[in-house]
Amino acid sequence: MISLRKFLEYVKFEHTVFDLPFVWSGAVIASQGEYNLLSFLIITVAAVSARATAMSVNRILGKKYDVINPRKKTWPLVTGVIKGSTAVQLTIVFAVIFEVSAYLLNRLVFLLSPIVLLLFLTDPLLKKYTPWRHLYMGFTIGVGVLGGYLAIMPVIPTSPEIYLVFLASSLWIGGFDMIYVIPDIEFDRINGLKTVMTRYGVKKGLAISAVVHAVTALAFLVLALYIRSIWYYLMLVPIIGLILFQHVIVKPGDERSIRMSFLGANAFIGFLFLIALILYYL
Repeated sequence: MISLRKFLEYVKFEHTVFDLPFVWSGAVIASQGEYNLLSFLIITVAAVSARATAMSVNRILGKKYDVINPRKKTWPLVTGVIKGSTAVQLTIVFAVIFEVSAYLLNRLVFLLSPIVLLLFLTDPLLKKYTPWRHLYMGFTIGVGVLGGYLAIMPVIPTSPEIYLVFLASSLWIGGFDMIYVIPDIEFDRINGLKTVMTRYGVKKGLAISAVVHAVTALAFLVLALYIRSIWYYLMLVPIIGLILFQHVIVKPGDERSIRMSFLGANAFIGFLFLIALILYYL
């Protein structure tokens, strides 16, 4: 029997702080202040199960590298706490939960749901082929913004703000993932895994990440033209401040600073944005 702690560690449950607030944000924009709590509950289950499916696939496909990576020696699939067969079974269960949740939301979301799974399945494979996989992963997770919107309003959105949120969240995630892989640079080079850092080095890699986050900040600022709210203007200050802060505190040779940049600075951005939206529609 897998302990709850090991299970949550396996699917990196704490990483839901990056995408779940933006999935909810898409639903908030579609709801326009009139909320159906049951729909939001199902959206939450769909988002969490989709991420768990993606993480499980990532763990299974990456196991041959993880077992020889000293940084990952305590991971459940590496230590054998979770067996390979169990990991496959968990992946199937997560995917089924996601598909059932999508079906319960509406027909359009259900019809589009296999595309989401396909994005998650192909994402870890790109590590072997392109250093720009960070951006592909960002856009794959950012699709959740559109999913949250369609779960409430099952028509293709025409309003620019939902696409600006999608762009901002996607680039934000892609940008900080470039920083996250710094401790694995040498390992990735030896094993032929491609990242921005292995391709361009730390100095240029950090500069690329900074440019990506500059565009992220610009998207958040342009969004202010559509969300005319003092609450959004006020939240923009810490949001952009935290985007900048994660670059300021990074010291490439200090894993602690990278963890602080990855989870410490970024953990609050999505929730600040979500709170701003909720207050705006109130």
